[in-house]
Amino acid sequence: MTDPAGDIRKNYGPYEVESVLGRGAMGMVYLARDRRIGRKVALKTVHVEERFDDESEANEFYKRLQREAELCGSLQHPNIVTLYEPGYDNDTIAWLATEYIDGESLRERMKKRKPLPLAEALRIAEDILRGLAFAHTKGIVHRDIKPANILLTASGEAKIADFGIARPLDSNLTAVGEMLGTPSYMSPEQVKCTAVTARSDLFSAGSVLYEMATGVKAFAANDVSSILRNVVDLEPPPAHEVHAQVPPALSAFLKKMMAKDPESRYQSAAAALQDLQAISATVIPEPIEEGGPSEAVSTLAASRRGPETYPSVTSKSNSDMTPAVGSRGTTARSHDRPISGGLFAAIVGSLVLILGGVSAALYVEGNRAPAVYFTEAQLEEFAVKRESLEAARAMYSAGEYDRALKAYDAYLGKYPGSPVAKEERAEVKLALDAETRGADSTVDVPAKRPKKPAPSTKDPTKRPWWRRVFGRQ
Repeated sequence: MTDPAGDIRKNYGPYEVESVLGRGAMGMVYLARDRRIGRKVALKTVHVEERFDDESEANEFYKRLQREAELCGSLQHPNIVTLYEPGYDNDTIAWLATEYIDGESLRERMKKRKPLPLAEALRIAEDILRGLAFAHTKGIVHRDIKPANILLTASGEAKIADFGIARPLDSNLTAVGEMLGTPSYMSPEQVKCTAVTARSDLFSAGSVLYEMATGVKAFAANDVSSILRNVVDLEPPPAHEVHAQVPPALSAFLKKMMAKDPESRYQSAAAALQDLQAISATVIPEPIEEGGPSEAVSTLAASRRGPETYPSVTSKSNSDMTPAVGSRGTTARSHDRPISGGLFAAIVGSLVLILGGVSAALYVEGNRAPAVYFTEAQLEEFAVKRESLEAARAMYSAGEYDRALKAYDAYLGKYPGSPVAKEERAEVKLALDAETRGADSTVDVPAKRPKKPAPSTKDPTKRPWWRRVFGRQ
């Protein structure tokens, strides 16, 4: 259900806003109409609230955003929400026009009923694996598969949405040391900030299917730290022990999907889909309650499933708001048992620091904000630029105006497009002129000098500040 558009911007390029759909990871999401062909779209606005230190860094960020728009635009598949086109304001991406799904999210569906009828849960899981198989053959990992990012059409088809933090499998933009995703559905390698491959998506898809089939989250706990600990350390109870409708064959399938070691999972989404289809063939469809896809639609959707032709993919190299269900009946479960081994103690120690600051890359509630990554060479260049500016600012603060002016001139000689350096050089020039003219000069000396940034103990190659460049909820 949408809200009236109200007092909002009415037009974005050829798109006319009709109503508000909600708030997304990057900004507001509107229902809009393409005036050229009359098609309805979901229009996602892009808002960057944080100010860049230097124009070149801002340009680099928007280049990355452009490349990701092109990346997502190449994913044309029935089980993936299509990106139609990006829009620009002053040569920078300002909005994204995507396929509008007239239905509901899987998260909304599970608010109405948990667990889902088994036939429905299996059908949705098959669609998720189809979409992932296609994305993986294109070399793209989603990295945030969760119920809120699975949209259900009126006909019952599932589509994967929001490739906001997706990355190419072979991209050097995928930084080891960055934790991105949604706690309840993250893979152990995401929690441990190690290399993420296509098999990470399989773990997340398995966690979603576990919740659909049993009605409870596999790694539920009362706080984020405990959830993350469970993801790494806890083997969830077999699904057929949690809910009687789940056949043992599906429990074995989920155990393989959610194996802690990526090498122990399925080799590809296509291989997982093949096994899941074999399990689905043995399941007798159940009546689906009012508000969900009809039984007739379920039968039709099942009949359209054909043989999969996606090749196998291997790689060597926000938060979902569905409430956690506390009790699992007689199934024993402890979230407070001791952490096994020294490895996890180190992981939790670092996570406390991250979560204590309410990191923008990880939200307990609401949508997460996507991140942008830079190459090691670019990080080194940014560090050199920052040091050069800090040296010039230190000279200015010490009253060495002549030396500071030369330092700023040298910096602008290498980076002529920096507005920050130009502004600060002008202040230094005013101060130098005042000093040259003597104490009786009528030239006003700026009362405010650039402040030297406080030293940071964080490693910029592991936690770059621009992780929070997108708008927050």
